[in-house]
Amino acid sequence: MRILLVRPPAASFISHLKLVQVEPLELEILLAAVTKMGHLAEIHDAMTNKKNFRSILKEFKPDVVAITGYITQKSFMINYAKITKAYHHQIQVLIGGVHAEINYRDFFHPAVDLIVHSGGVRPFQEVLKLISENMLEQIPQIPGICYHQHDHEWSCNKKIPLNPDETPNPDRSFFYRHQHHFNYLYFRPCALVKTSYSCPHHCNFCYCCLLNQGRYLCRDLNSVIEEISSIECENIWLVDDTFYQDLPRLKAFIRMIRERQIKKNFILYYRADFVAANEDLIVRLKEIGLKMVIIGLEAFDDQALAGYDKNTSAAVNEKCLAILKKHDIDCTGLFVLDIDSAKEDFVQLFRYIKKHSLNLSTVSILTPLPGTGQHEKYQHRLTAYHPKQWDFLHLVAKPGKITKGRFYFEFYRLNLKILIMNIKSGTWKKDLRGRLN
Repeated sequence: MRILLVRPPAASFISHLKLVQVEPLELEILLAAVTKMGHLAEIHDAMTNKKNFRSILKEFKPDVVAITGYITQKSFMINYAKITKAYHHQIQVLIGGVHAEINYRDFFHPAVDLIVHSGGVRPFQEVLKLISENMLEQIPQIPGICYHQHDHEWSCNKKIPLNPDETPNPDRSFFYRHQHHFNYLYFRPCALVKTSYSCPHHCNFCYCCLLNQGRYLCRDLNSVIEEISSIECENIWLVDDTFYQDLPRLKAFIRMIRERQIKKNFILYYRADFVAANEDLIVRLKEIGLKMVIIGLEAFDDQALAGYDKNTSAAVNEKCLAILKKHDIDCTGLFVLDIDSAKEDFVQLFRYIKKHSLNLSTVSILTPLPGTGQHEKYQHRLTAYHPKQWDFLHLVAKPGKITKGRFYFEFYRLNLKILIMNIKSGTWKKDLRGRLN
């Protein structure tokens, strides 16, 4: 069979700045799985390829179109399904990805045939096997999917956890052809590696801990090291929602990278409390190539942190930042402005960012994603329903302390002040050098 793997375009205007643009890792994993089955597959990444989608269908002539994406891409995903069915109604359209895993009902649409909502690559492979053997009547027996019944109603089979050891290493042929597109700030090109699924923590605004039915599972460490060693790219972003917090596993990772003499620049996510409690391991990570740590600092005070169920404190954040600065490790600080922020909160957040010289920082608006605890809190105040607005840059619920117009004014003024601070610090010059290299 011929299988087209699709990532829709980004919906956020900030994506046009190309400060962060990542390879389609999910599709590269599916590409490896599909190729292993003997099928012919191709990735269409609308983030980098602006070609008309109907033209892509006409050229490739797929039997199956598999589409993935996030909440902001929901409309694109459904539109791609409609275009596919209009082109040829017998093409099977499959939907998957992070948003479909938690909110699969959003894709109950006549143009969609199947939704893979759990189980990793296994349900996808089982579906393809039955389609290729023309045994569609057996598809309802596959766990981890939603499917159309004969009366056009949807039926959803039970969710199943994925098995990390069943997940093949990604086929990076697409990445190597287009690597000039992919970067994290001045790290360019930049490849992605995922070593675990879900998250062991329970922040109430985040999808991550809900994925894989909340089961935090790690890949075999030898497989991870082999993958990293094989990647022909010096910059590696370890995109686990929180990198190894199991100390024996982390120590083994450091030892194996050192023993294999793997020379890479690593970017990874960590919680502030882990950094604060494990300065010795952060130093050892730096020795094997750690260059950047992305930290979800979220807020500057204990009250806001408690509201997010972070189970940490402002003092812990302070200690984390001091450790990273002491050892000259770059830090991207991630902050969230609550929907009920007052004018003074914007002022205090900028003072905090300036105090700690967080030239690399992002400020987003709390977005109560469907399925999270924050969605339950704010659902009666929701004012935005178009997927494009759920990009962490829009108010999707009525603010509680200031008007909507005032909130946006303060939000954009804050980001402008951060931008000016970045320019003065030379951060953007560093990014420009990365672009030129």
